[in-house]
Amino acid sequence: MKKILMIILDGFGIRENEHGNAVKLADMTYFNSLLDKYPNALLEASGEYVGLPEGQFGNSEVCHEVIGLGKKIKQKITVINEEIFTKRILENEEFNNLLETTKKNKSTLHLMGLTSDGGVHSHLGYVLKLIPLLKERGIKKIIFHAITDGRDTYIKSSLKFINEVDNLLRSEKLGFVGTICGRYYAMDRDNKWDRTQKYYDLVMKNKGFKVIDYNLAINNCYKKNITDEFLPPMLVTDDACIKQEDTLLWFNFRPDRARQILSALTNPDFPEFKTDFQVNAWNMFEVNDVTNIHTLFELPRENIYPIGKYFSDLKITQARIAETEKYSHVTYFFNAELSKKFPLCDNYLVESPKVPTYDQTPLMSATDVTRKVKSAINKNYDFILVNYANPDMLGHTGNLKATIESLKGLDKLLEYIVNYSIDNFYKVFILADHGNCDEMLTDNNEIITTHSLSKVPFIITDDNLKLKKSGDLTNVAPTLLDYMDIAIPKEMEDAKSLIIKD
Repeated sequence: MKKILMIILDGFGIRENEHGNAVKLADMTYFNSLLDKYPNALLEASGEYVGLPEGQFGNSEVCHEVIGLGKKIKQKITVINEEIFTKRILENEEFNNLLETTKKNKSTLHLMGLTSDGGVHSHLGYVLKLIPLLKERGIKKIIFHAITDGRDTYIKSSLKFINEVDNLLRSEKLGFVGTICGRYYAMDRDNKWDRTQKYYDLVMKNKGFKVIDYNLAINNCYKKNITDEFLPPMLVTDDACIKQEDTLLWFNFRPDRARQILSALTNPDFPEFKTDFQVNAWNMFEVNDVTNIHTLFELPRENIYPIGKYFSDLKITQARIAETEKYSHVTYFFNAELSKKFPLCDNYLVESPKVPTYDQTPLMSATDVTRKVKSAINKNYDFILVNYANPDMLGHTGNLKATIESLKGLDKLLEYIVNYSIDNFYKVFILADHGNCDEMLTDNNEIITTHSLSKVPFIITDDNLKLKKSGDLTNVAPTLLDYMDIAIPKEMEDAKSLIIKD
């Protein structure tokens, strides 16, 4: 059986236009030589190809899941849209539990989450549809806690979204926006607990920058070059904090950036900093490691067989390697959220740098990640999966110069580890999960920090192989199994191998 190293370059799209394209501008000599030497294809990694709404950027969570499953499945945003837009949510047991608890206590319902149309963690569209349903079912008061985006949306677009919510709440005579804070604080996932504590203190203790006019306050932040992602904790209305008898609905659907703040709000034995009481909270979908919370929806999980479980069942040894920012993606998400770890699978975590923004350390922890890969090769695992986080995370900074520097460094690491793999009788699969750093400027030179709709590369280091020139991420797992001479399970049969047989 062939031994495989699979390298996922996170946020690394392929786009011909050189303007604002860090991938092109970095002139990655070694990566380009792989394209010249080995069979390769361009894969679709967004929208309906990965189970998302048409035109929606792919993201690391969804795309790692699709790569690991060899099929697309209904994604969380689609489930929520269907439930809310058809009003089926009104028949949901936990939703009605939320309503009845709020009404019984004669308390305030707090809505909290990423307030944008980015579609990666949440989408304002379903939130705006939800609010009238809450009124229809007897909710009397809502306080809205807006977490501003600027990463999956334009960096100065938050006011449009916040004003939409505030105007709707006031027109329905339901409430108002009570707090505003950038996702940098509210949605950290890298154990930077000082950031999480600042947001906790805002929504639980009314500790924040008090503003009279949030429109003026945010525009003043822009003048100081503080964009949406980094907006400081702002208290818009006195006494906007969550009280013990209140209820909370966290409306984000993606779990990885919800874990820290929801743990602080709901865990009575929270260890990282002093908290008050356990908030009576609901969320859209289960959040890993957060147990003291009610969950509205379950993601359909019929007819799936993640390749990691398949390998485990076949007694194929595995190593999963990533730094903190993408660790859950090579474990939890690649496993279709079924398990963090399957038998005969070892997970290796490398700490991401503890810096305010990653353009301060452009290569992040890629060098240490590479050392872990080398160690895994020496331990002779059958299948090694590694994620390099820096193309995506640097792309999100909007710093084109730092991203180019990051990719140049990554190119050298790729050269080292691919050659080391080949020397040790491994074949290497190189691909990306979605685009990002390939599109960092508009035609008018405005900074782009969002993902892109670009196709992604797919390379196999076997010059005796022939590949179809196009496909999508669902083709990766069947191609891998085909190449390893392992039967493709029936759960993956809808997606075909890209290998051309003679």
